[in-house]
Amino acid sequence: MEKTQERLAVTRLQGELERGLRRLGLTGRGILAAASGGVDSTVLLHALAAAAPRLELRLEVATVDHGLCPESRAWADAVERSAASLSVRCHRVAVQLDPASSGLEAVARDARYVALERVRRQAGLDVVATAHTASDQAETLLMRLARGAALGGAGSVLEERGDHVVRPLLFATRAEVEAWARALELSWVNDPMNEDPSLLRARIRREALPALSAAVGFDAQPALARFARLAEEDDRLLTLEARRALERCGLVGGGLDRLAVQALAGPVRRRVVALLLSSAGLPVDALVIEEALRAVAEGGTATLPKDQLLSCANDQVRLEPAPPRRAS
Repeated sequence: MEKTQERLAVTRLQGELERGLRRLGLTGRGILAAASGGVDSTVLLHALAAAAPRLELRLEVATVDHGLCPESRAWADAVERSAASLSVRCHRVAVQLDPASSGLEAVARDARYVALERVRRQAGLDVVATAHTASDQAETLLMRLARGAALGGAGSVLEERGDHVVRPLLFATRAEVEAWARALELSWVNDPMNEDPSLLRARIRREALPALSAAVGFDAQPALARFARLAEEDDRLLTLEARRALERCGLVGGGLDRLAVQALAGPVRRRVVALLLSSAGLPVDALVIEEALRAVAEGGTATLPKDQLLSCANDQVRLEPAPPRRAS
């Protein structure tokens, strides 16, 4: 009975993955699966290989070796073995990182996406598929909320990012993916960074999400992931409206009409200000945006990061260098 239930679960999950690929318009297209050797990407690779004949996919796989731990070479070897067992072409890429870099996790992620995009272009494939799950989406939501997300798009893990990256496993939680792997009798490697208590995501995964699920009496991850997905859809629409409003409010010679900005609906006004700040390379967080909005409402000024000033003199919203500080 248990084996029968496992097979039914795998059939359901595989079907969901293939429906998602069709929805993303990937039938007959080329996909580069990003694989680390972990359970999520191992399942993704095998699921894409199973879907390839039915969806006429051209499938290849890439693994990026960051060289940050002694096991990284063995992990890349594991991906190569999985690819060979499936007769899938494997690209192995090494990147050089400074272990002392500030925000090493983010640095490694950015380097990984750059490397994957380079392989995608060279191989003539259409998209990079990563193995993010609903659990990753829920974790990202809680992390962004805790850090004070400035705008409505609280969930930044998208099924389709718009830069040739897709996430076909977002419908499944990590527990479902692990059960999928066990049912297929797959082998995978475990990354110790996933359990590193010095990383916020690991603490959210091990402490916050289990505590939340215990408090509500059910697994909260699917509901959090669903909220993040819907919030991102809303944010995309509002951001599009804000871009249009930004053009309408623009002044000849630069800057914005303060009264036109102030007349916008609050969510659009907030995003117009965020777009103005980000276009100047300024960090956009909740506190910076609130300070800028106060200046717009009052017709005053706001001191911003990087020695910039938001000035609303003569009802013209402009960014300019802050005056030099007087020596004490």
